[in-house]
Amino acid sequence: MNITVTILDKEFEILESWLGEGQVQPWIQHALNNKVRQRIDASIMESTDRNPNKLDVAAKLDLLKGVVLPTHEQRNKEK
Repeated sequence: MNITVTILDKEFEILESWLGEGQVQPWIQHALNNKVRQRIDASIMESTDRNPNKLDVAAKLDLLKGVVLPTHEQRNKEK
């Protein structure tokens, strides 16, 4: 799946000056990958009795195949 992220030219310039030329895309990808990893681990802890730290990525995704995850709205109602 492709996702498009839009930032202003000045925002890109600021990030590139901080990260280095050509490093904005990898930095954004890393940030997104890390957030997804965190959410996968949280979903496993919330929905199963398994420890996500003891599973590789393929096992985590396989484990979540049979799990119906709550929607954002459902999770907020529980708070």
